[in-house]
Amino acid sequence: MSEQRRRLSAFTEADAAFTDALLPGLVTQLEGIGLMELEGEGSPVLDLFRKAKGPGLLIPARHGGHGLDCRDALRVQSALATLSPSLGVGTMMHHLAVVSFVEYLRVHVGDDAPQWALLASVAQRDHLLASASSEARRGSDALVPRTTATRQEDGGYVLDGSKKPCSLARSMDILTSSVLVRSDDEQDGTVALAVIPAAIEGVGVRPFWHSPVLVAAESEEVVLDQVHIPAAMVIPGGRPERGMDELQVRAWTWFEVLACGTYLGTAQSLFDRAASAPRVDRRALGELAAELFVCRSACERAAATFDSGVAAETAMTEALLARLYVEERLPDLCARIAKLLGGLAFVTGPEVAYLVSASRALAFHPPRGVSSAEALGERFTGAPLDLSIF
Repeated sequence: MSEQRRRLSAFTEADAAFTDALLPGLVTQLEGIGLMELEGEGSPVLDLFRKAKGPGLLIPARHGGHGLDCRDALRVQSALATLSPSLGVGTMMHHLAVVSFVEYLRVHVGDDAPQWALLASVAQRDHLLASASSEARRGSDALVPRTTATRQEDGGYVLDGSKKPCSLARSMDILTSSVLVRSDDEQDGTVALAVIPAAIEGVGVRPFWHSPVLVAAESEEVVLDQVHIPAAMVIPGGRPERGMDELQVRAWTWFEVLACGTYLGTAQSLFDRAASAPRVDRRALGELAAELFVCRSACERAAATFDSGVAAETAMTEALLARLYVEERLPDLCARIAKLLGGLAFVTGPEVAYLVSASRALAFHPPRGVSSAEALGERFTGAPLDLSIF
C-alpha cells in the first residue's frame, strides 16, 4: 500500500480515530488492504465489519449495542466509506433495518419487552440484517410491497416475492422485508414487516448486480418462495393508502443522512489522494476543501436536528435538504478532484475512475432529486412535506 493511501486529510482523520475507538482494529485492517481488493468479488469487508462488532452500532446500549446517535453514526459511516464505498453501501442498509426495529419497538413496546431480544442477539452475535423494505418504483402504489404474506390456518404466514437489488444478499443472517398481508380478517391489505432467518427454507439469492462498481455490497436479488414463518415474526403495520407513518419517516431520515455520509466518503477518499499528491495546486485544493466542508456541514446539521428530537417531518425536511445539496454537488466535486489529480493518476490505476463512478450512485437511492426539490419547495410555501416521493 502506498504512503499516499495511508495519509488522511483533516476531513477524515478525526472520524477515522473516532471509528477506530468504537471498532478497534477495523480502520487499520481496511487501510492495510488495497481499494480494489476491498471492492471486488470475495472482498473481506463485511466479515471484517462483523468481527469488529459493527452490527451493533445503532442498537441501544442497554440491549448490547453501541447506541450511537445520528451524528456519531454519520461520522462512522463516512470514515468506513472513505476506505471502502461498498462497505458503506452495504452497512447503511443494515442500519436501516436496525433503526426500523428500534423506532417501532420504542413506540409500541416497553424497554424490557421480549421483542428487544432479537436486537440484543444481533449485537451479541454480530448478525447482519438485509433490508427488503424499499421498492424500486414510484407513484400511488409505491408503498404497496410486491412481496405477500398469506395467513395460514395455523396462524403463521407464507411469504412469496423478491427484492432486487438487496444489499448484503450473500452475507445476511436475517432478512427484514415489508410484506402485503393477505388474510380473512381486518389485517388484510395492511403492510407488515417480516423478520426472516436467511437460512430458512425458501430463501434464495439470484445474481443481479452486473456492474463492477460496489460489487462487495452484495446487492443481488433475494427470492422468497413459499417461505413459512410463525406469526411472531410478522410485525403488524398500517395501510399503505395512509402513507408513511411517523416511525417510517424517522427510519428513512436515518437512511438519508447515512446515505449522504456514505457517498461523501468516496469524495473524501479522492480528496485524500489529492491532498497527498506532491505537486497539487494548493488553491484548487482549498476551493474543493471548502465545498466538501459545506457538504459535510449540511449532513451534520441534519443529523443534529434529528438527534434534538424535533417532529419527524421537520427532521426529514432537513435530511432531504442535505441530500438534495450533496447529490447535486457530488458529481462535479469528484470530477474536479479527479482532474486535480491529473491524467496520469487516472490512467495508471483503476482507483480514481472507480471512486468517481461509485460517487454517482447516491442518485439511485430514493427519492429522486427532482421529486425532493419539488416537495421541499411546496414545504417552504406552507404545505405538508409530500412523503409520496418515497
